[in-house]
Amino acid sequence: MTDTMAAIAAAMHADAEAVRVISQNVANSQTPAYRREISVVRASFAEALDGFTTPQLQTVTDSRAGTLQSTGEPLNLALEGKGFFVVGTANGEMLTRRGDFRLDAEGRLVTRAGDPVLGTRGVIHVGDRIPTITADGSVHVGDAIVDRLRIVSVADESSLRPVGEGLFVMTGGDPDPAAPYGAVRQGFLETSNVQAINETVRLLETMRHFEMAQRFMRGYDSMMEDAISTLGRT
Repeated sequence: MTDTMAAIAAAMHADAEAVRVISQNVANSQTPAYRREISVVRASFAEALDGFTTPQLQTVTDSRAGTLQSTGEPLNLALEGKGFFVVGTANGEMLTRRGDFRLDAEGRLVTRAGDPVLGTRGVIHVGDRIPTITADGSVHVGDAIVDRLRIVSVADESSLRPVGEGLFVMTGGDPDPAAPYGAVRQGFLETSNVQAINETVRLLETMRHFEMAQRFMRGYDSMMEDAISTLGRT
């Protein structure tokens, strides 16, 4: 395969992956605290020196927070500013901004997927009563404070890797439990930071670019076939 064909094929592959990412963003535009992903195409430094650049796709997460929306549901929690709730999963502790929590049959505060939300003492048990949660994360049942939400900040959010269900794992470093994070808001949810109209425009632009690359590849292939045929007759 010639360098030209390789570059076109790589560009088409990058476009196809970008369409997948944009479609995922649109599908999650109503998911609480969802953070959009962005496909970034770049060339390596060595290739740039050689004068030939093959697009290399990298997917990054837009770390900007969504807006806070009142729901009136006492088990809906949102975080102002930076910060993440800590969740216990079968694969270890993970972080989330998604606060549409519920109580399970054991009276534990859990995520929609059933993973326990962690406090400073571990799994938070509130029984069958709806807790009151204050701005500092303290969990009150009646007059008693049963626990306090574990909320951590991440200095470099580019180290977070999304794993689905609004969960993130850190690929480097450790979260800082002492860093300021703003405040907990009970009865609120953070909205997705996806703007569906903008994503739709990007989707159309990417698909047009893909179609243009297809036409260019067909034209280049036809040109090469004609050139080979002409050389064969000489």
